Amino acid sequence: MKLKLFIVLFFIPVILYSQEKLNLEECRQIALQRNRKIKVADENQYMINSISKAAKTQHYPRFGANGAFLRMNKEISLLSENLFLPIIPQEAITNGVINEIILGRNPDLLQQTLVLDDNGNIVYDERGNPVFKNYAYLPADQATLDLDNVFLLNFSMKQPVYMGGKIREINRMAQFAEDLFHAKKVLTETEVIVETDEKYWQVISLQEKVKLTTSYKQMIENLLADLNNFYEEGIVTKNDVLKAKVKYNEVGLKLLKATNGLKLAQMSLNQTLGFPLDTIIQLTDTIIINYQFKEKNITATEAIQNRAELDMLNSTIRIAESAENVMKSRYLPNVGLTANYLFMNPNPYNGFKKEFGADWNVGVYLNIPIWHWNDKKYTIQATKHKTNAFKEQLAESEELITLEVKQTEFKYTESVKKVEMTHMALQQAKENLDVTQDSFDEGIINTTDLLEAQTIWQEAYSEYIDAKTENKIFETELFRVTGQLKY
Repeated sequence: MKLKLFIVLFFIPVILYSQEKLNLEECRQIALQRNRKIKVADENQYMINSISKAAKTQHYPRFGANGAFLRMNKEISLLSENLFLPIIPQEAITNGVINEIILGRNPDLLQQTLVLDDNGNIVYDERGNPVFKNYAYLPADQATLDLDNVFLLNFSMKQPVYMGGKIREINRMAQFAEDLFHAKKVLTETEVIVETDEKYWQVISLQEKVKLTTSYKQMIENLLADLNNFYEEGIVTKNDVLKAKVKYNEVGLKLLKATNGLKLAQMSLNQTLGFPLDTIIQLTDTIIINYQFKEKNITATEAIQNRAELDMLNSTIRIAESAENVMKSRYLPNVGLTANYLFMNPNPYNGFKKEFGADWNVGVYLNIPIWHWNDKKYTIQATKHKTNAFKEQLAESEELITLEVKQTEFKYTESVKKVEMTHMALQQAKENLDVTQDSFDEGIINTTDLLEAQTIWQEAYSEYIDAKTENKIFETELFRVTGQLKY
């Protein structure tokens, strides 16, 4: 088995255009490897895994670099008007302030610093400020900065310390999303298996019907040959021969439809298996031979525990609950650390010379929400309602799954009974055909009765094939609704 699967999966160019015998289990495994729905589910899971990894990086510091260049149009003027700065002897200044006590004790120093009247008193201007003896002139047009080209480069680091639990909940949401997409992939695998089984048994069914119709056509052909001989001998009328020809043409059309239907069913199965549509494969199973019913132990509790749909809803609820916590975190302060290293040209640390100067800084940032007109309150209420909606949906899904299990159980039981009844009808139709054939051979009944008996046998056989096909499909469906098709 493993060797055959290896050949089928890895030596595809060899088998794509040749005949390969496969059973149901091998078809399932191939579909799970090659079906496009599975590949889409895999890509979605890879996507959510990457998102989860990205969420984990929110714990780590962020490093960045920013740069800017400015071309200035005008010079920067430091003064709005010309200035006259007083010249004060150093002896008269203490700690950057004029020491009036020293000036009062030293008349010569006072005379060198301030303007005195004839009586030796200090002269004040109209604003009440003392008039200094000497001033330094500072023209406004000379106090400018020629910053025609400004370069700025900053390297920064930000480290979140406390974000109100937001980062923790984002990581939890990412983990729950991984669980959600894993359950979604399981659901996709289940759907692919069900689709594979349905198309597999449809091909088997049509193969059996082609064989049946071929056999039926041969039966009519043999009858037509006998009728032609009887007609030549005058035993039957021309009408009997024409009836057989009409039936022969009808069966020929049925065979054509069955053959075309088989080709389409095989192409559909190839598409599910991920093969080119014209690939020729042989299926080893058969509905008619070696067929046994299987006992099924069905419990709704088992279905509720195993169904991927409920796993998806549970993960969705957890995501909604974490989203609610993220909304709550907006009430809480955000604290973080920051550090920067800055380069500037002109250099502000050296008289704005046209050179690069650098400096660093570190700090703590704090953001405290105060009032936002109940915006956060309303968003929290919205997420709560959304969570409650998902919980109600989960409860409803559990009820529907319980109902679905019962419905499928009834359908499967009915299909078993249908197989038994159609098998009994087939035996009766075969017995009727044998008796009618013997009576026809003995000349007791006419051609119409024999054609009718053959038609009844063919229809009974076809219904028997349909019943067994339906039973196999319901068997797969029963495994699906109870969550037992997981691989």
